[in-house]
Amino acid sequence: MDIFMEYMIKRRKDTKDKLLIAGIIVLASIVTLLLFALMMFMATQGISWAFSIGFLCVAFAWYGAILLISTRNIEWEYILTNNYFDVDKIMAKKGRKRVLSIDFSEAAAVAAVEDNDHNHAYRNREQSGTKVLDLTGGKELGEVYFIDIQVEGERKLVLFQPTSKMLDAIKKANPRNVFIYQQ
Repeated sequence: MDIFMEYMIKRRKDTKDKLLIAGIIVLASIVTLLLFALMMFMATQGISWAFSIGFLCVAFAWYGAILLISTRNIEWEYILTNNYFDVDKIMAKKGRKRVLSIDFSEAAAVAAVEDNDHNHAYRNREQSGTKVLDLTGGKELGEVYFIDIQVEGERKLVLFQPTSKMLDAIKKANPRNVFIYQQ
């Protein structure tokens, strides 16, 4: 029997995202004020077309700011097809990029971050120099699991938030190394 599941999770904005958005707004405001000052100066010098070009530049500055801010709206799409797990990053509901493609049968471990019986790889991630890919929406959106896997010769820990049905399907792909956490 073939397995196919899709699940989308929206990433919550963290402090870094909020500071970046505030910085973009402050920068666009400063550019707007400087352009208005330049327009006033040019108008006093008798340059009549200054307002037309100035307003066009202000519009482009704010359009660019809106585009930059919208790139912080990120969704993760988990796609499970039999043993294969793909994760796509969707930015501003427009652009899609494949972030990860793995085979669960090759995973060394799949367990909940909170599962102290099976999260040794997660707890020791700094000591082992393992790269961590955070593909979650935020802890408040559900249980966070990790996948301990070798990808292109590099050990990675992939953080994700699967549904219970997805966990059951993953368990079938690698029953020895998938640990479903029961609180």
